[in-house]
Amino acid sequence: MSRWSQSKSCGLVFFIGLVFLLQLSGTIAATPAGAAEGWQQAWEKTKAAAAKEGRLVLYSSAGSAVRTPLTAYFSKNFNINLEWVAARNAELSERVSREHRAGIYAGDIYFSGTSAITEIGDTVLEPLDPLLILPEVTDKKAWEGGELPAIDEKRTWVGLLAFPQPPILINTNMVKPGEVKSYKDLLHPKWKKEIVMYVPTTGAGLAWAYNVGEVIMSRDYLRAFAKQEPIILDNSRQQCEWVARGKHPIAIGARSENQTEFINLKAPVQLISPIEGVHLTSSAGGVGIFRKAPHPNASKLFMNWALSKEGGTLISKAVGGQSARVDVPTDFLDPNMVRQPGIKYFNTMSMKHIEKKQAFVPIAKEIFGSLMQ
Repeated sequence: MSRWSQSKSCGLVFFIGLVFLLQLSGTIAATPAGAAEGWQQAWEKTKAAAAKEGRLVLYSSAGSAVRTPLTAYFSKNFNINLEWVAARNAELSERVSREHRAGIYAGDIYFSGTSAITEIGDTVLEPLDPLLILPEVTDKKAWEGGELPAIDEKRTWVGLLAFPQPPILINTNMVKPGEVKSYKDLLHPKWKKEIVMYVPTTGAGLAWAYNVGEVIMSRDYLRAFAKQEPIILDNSRQQCEWVARGKHPIAIGARSENQTEFINLKAPVQLISPIEGVHLTSSAGGVGIFRKAPHPNASKLFMNWALSKEGGTLISKAVGGQSARVDVPTDFLDPNMVRQPGIKYFNTMSMKHIEKKQAFVPIAKEIFGSLMQ
């Protein structure tokens, strides 16, 4: 072979190598866009498959203020009919456990108070990480605390919201400004038999009793409060309505969505954050996907949507509390339901506190039992 031929061959090899390197460089540079196309394609396929399923069954303790807008949204935007099995946490947990023991898999989504995980156990729920599609959901910077708000170690259960839950709702025509600033103010003789309280062994009532009795104040305080003989109801909306109508001046431990309803109606009510501090809650914002869900694609779609900014905004508006996402606006919320500087907050949304809260039920029964007859 002549030197010219050798030179030509070497040049060709060099040129091919250069082209390969440029292509490789282009491929590496284009990886994020390719990844973006990958999740977008997966998302569109999930939406199409979910629409084909056409149904989603949610077991939920959320009230109509949450159920109604979500049902309308999914029907309009995803062509999916949301079917709700609505009950209190304890009733739902018993039903779920009974069904799964019998091999019955009727529900897709569990949408309830975050403490429900201790009642049903994480074995009936799917790990969420493999089901998350949207980059905005898996982006750690999108979340308060820099992490997807998973409650349990297996990451089957997340808290969509993280907001202060002012435990005191007053009628502003019956309670003077500054008259109730502290938990201790509730012990004044004038409030005896005048406070309506949600049942302290479940839901928001148990959360209040546990956080006040074990974290913020003490059991002795709870016993002193019980001597005020509060009227105990198992209907949170009725609590708020009684205060709004002036039947009673103060409500304790009402659900945030019911408080928000009457605030939005411009009723003469106001939320009070006691000076000793307020616990953070996700309210009925605990969400998980049942194992062997009958509508797996609709379930995946719902979970990704609920954890997105769009879903977080709708749910935040419906519940009336701040999202766990840092990019969801708060201008539509009562300032008391937004994390504020200068106020002491107690974050008890962890398995440790949830388990302790459930263990507190017998203590709540012992303290308030005579009032729950």
